[in-house]
Amino acid sequence: MTEPDPPEAAAPAAPPRRIAVLTPTGFPGLPVYRLPDDLPDPPVGARLAVPFGSRVVTGLRAPGVPDPLPPGTVEREVLAVFDDVAFLPERTIDVLLRAAAYYFAAPGELLRTGVPPRLLSIGPARFASTRAAVGARPADPRAREVLDELLTSGPSDAARLAERLGPRGLGTALRSLLDSGLVAVPAETLRASRAPQARSYAARPLPPGAVAVLARRPKARGVLHEIAARGRPVSEAEARAAGATPALLRSLVALGALAVAEEERAADLAAHVGRPRPSPRVVPTAAQAEAAAAIGAALAAGSATSFLLEGVTGSGKTEVYLLALERALAAGRQGVVLVPEIALVPALVGRLSGRFPGRVSILHSGLSDGERAAEWERARKGSVDVVVGPRSAVFAPLPRLGLLVVDEAHDASYKQAEAPRYDARTVARVRAHEEGAVLLLGTATPAMEQEQAARDGRLTRLVLPERPGARRRADVEVVDLREEEARPGDHGRVLLAARTRQILKDAFDRGEQAILLLNRRGFSPSLLCRACGNDFRCRSCSVARTYHRRGERLLCHYCGDVLRRPRACPACGSEVLMPVGFGTERLAERFEEAFPGIPYAVLDRDAAARRGGAAGVLADFESGRARALLGTQMVAKGHDFPDATALAVLDADAILSFPDFRSAERTFQLVTQAAGRVGRGERPGIVAVQTARPDHEAIRAAVAQDHRRFAEGELRFRRAFGYPPFSHLLMALWTAKEQERALAGARAGRTALEAAGMASSGVRILGPAPAPLERLKGLYRVQLLLKADAREPLAGAGVLLAGLPDPPRLDRDPQSLL
Repeated sequence: MTEPDPPEAAAPAAPPRRIAVLTPTGFPGLPVYRLPDDLPDPPVGARLAVPFGSRVVTGLRAPGVPDPLPPGTVEREVLAVFDDVAFLPERTIDVLLRAAAYYFAAPGELLRTGVPPRLLSIGPARFASTRAAVGARPADPRAREVLDELLTSGPSDAARLAERLGPRGLGTALRSLLDSGLVAVPAETLRASRAPQARSYAARPLPPGAVAVLARRPKARGVLHEIAARGRPVSEAEARAAGATPALLRSLVALGALAVAEEERAADLAAHVGRPRPSPRVVPTAAQAEAAAAIGAALAAGSATSFLLEGVTGSGKTEVYLLALERALAAGRQGVVLVPEIALVPALVGRLSGRFPGRVSILHSGLSDGERAAEWERARKGSVDVVVGPRSAVFAPLPRLGLLVVDEAHDASYKQAEAPRYDARTVARVRAHEEGAVLLLGTATPAMEQEQAARDGRLTRLVLPERPGARRRADVEVVDLREEEARPGDHGRVLLAARTRQILKDAFDRGEQAILLLNRRGFSPSLLCRACGNDFRCRSCSVARTYHRRGERLLCHYCGDVLRRPRACPACGSEVLMPVGFGTERLAERFEEAFPGIPYAVLDRDAAARRGGAAGVLADFESGRARALLGTQMVAKGHDFPDATALAVLDADAILSFPDFRSAERTFQLVTQAAGRVGRGERPGIVAVQTARPDHEAIRAAVAQDHRRFAEGELRFRRAFGYPPFSHLLMALWTAKEQERALAGARAGRTALEAAGMASSGVRILGPAPAPLERLKGLYRVQLLLKADAREPLAGAGVLLAGLPDPPRLDRDPQSLL
């Protein structure tokens, strides 16, 4: 008799599938979720719906295997998988995560920066009770009330629950019910968002029975006749013009009389940047050809090479960008061009569109949410080859990126001042390395970090030493304000010196244009009571409010607090209130006095915020409708005005007094860049530099337009005092409503750093000390400045400070110490 076979051992249960998810939230890491058995395993970069708190958000699967969850952690499940292929490539996610780690930012903050919010949004989640909820009685009364409502009234979203039950405690109750399995979000109710769609309609052969239906509906019959007569698909707007309503169009589609097609609605670029400009091919200079050849060789090799294109103002750096983009596109690659200001986008896109028609897109905050989503999707799908924009465009999802151009690469605007505090130039370098792309930094005035990198061989320097043809750089003339008599009532200050007025008058008499640079907006930096000295200081910030004649208001440019200009001083009752100093509004008033009848335009942040914005102001000047352009540093950035021959820098000393080691560098760059805006056409240019410190090295080098001379002296200063590029910086800032609390936080931070032995790791700690702007937006500010010769010790210091009970705001590689 044979023995029966022993029963087979049960197969061990498969371990739960856990994945890390990049969510568009402020969560400090990558939350881990369990992937249910009924959902497919998504690729890295696919979009997912996951619960986060009491919300449902769209996240992206992150690379790597997550660490085991700590004991006692409530494990939450992925609700839906939206993509079977990556929505965002893994290499782009790697760049986002590396940037988040380097700048001590939440990964989700970088995700929100890199991907339009519309594409990460999700419709209102509907909460439904599960089978386990029947008969369940949660201990928490609020959770019990919510569950009873769902059992009684059926599935509902959070907004309707708040209407019925009130909002207090609703989020906590929903999260508790989700975690306990008594409530779920049905996956079939979740949909991934997409870019706006444009529908078109075309007439089809009528199916059987349609003729009889249309015979009873004369309006529908008439609309169908109009659409069919076009002989092509018509847009929704054309269909409406033919008398169609949305309901009528839906009925004709359902009847089979119309076919409907959907495609992503592209932004109207002409509305943002104007029409493409002719961009005729020119014979490049020898220096341009040599630079383009070097970039082309790197593109052909597919190597991640970094170049510094140092060209004097007006030397044709943009033409080198165009030549480099031609080579990239010819090799089947694509390019991103970064600019420091949105105001620079229209002119550059106009030239690029003239050379690459239909292949250029823009990404910036001036687009609507729908437009930005549409342009981002066009880039992701490879429908365009060139993307232009300010710093956030560094994340443009071009699938075959081969070239990253950073125009005006010295500009501090590439570093974001608010969280996440990333520097687009650094991110561009990392992304170029990850994707085997060429990085091209273009500027006439390299930052000292870029200058030293070129000297060390980390950047390959390409030089454009002269302007093309016979055009020479503008002559620069110093106007010494110490020898100028101030106008009565101007408190010893001089706005328009006699020599400056003469230079401007000569230009206008010749029928030419002029630019006036004053780096302060408003009418005057402050309003002063002559009787008691009250300067109407902001209640929340340690700065005086700026007086704006437009609207008669006193505005704090840091927190936005505004007051109507009073008739009398609220402190003493005196009616003698004197504007002190000069801003662009007062400059406009004085300009009208000095040059009556000369039309002018003003370009500052106030003008840029009004309807038409900076693009409208620049168009007025470029067309000649305005013969003078008055403005802040926005007028000095990368513009090309062939008919502008005279420029006045009205206060070259303004930045020199800033308590920042970069103040001399910023002064040199501003004056040099401003001088390069004129004399770019056939006629020579002249620049007046008004200064009370003509012997300062930054002023002297800027007047000579000699970057090498300035760099030699500035690098010696930086090396002697241990500032970048010979060190790396981390700024830690504590803020509090009470000064002593902010100071206590900074002291505790220093104590923690010292206890961890950071000094032995090469970290030098300066402070704590009040920030130069000691109080902003109602908060006192105390800071530590950390220096190190290498980046790694600062990374450890930042992690330590971020983990303190009272963590500071951390700014890696700060561009301002204010």
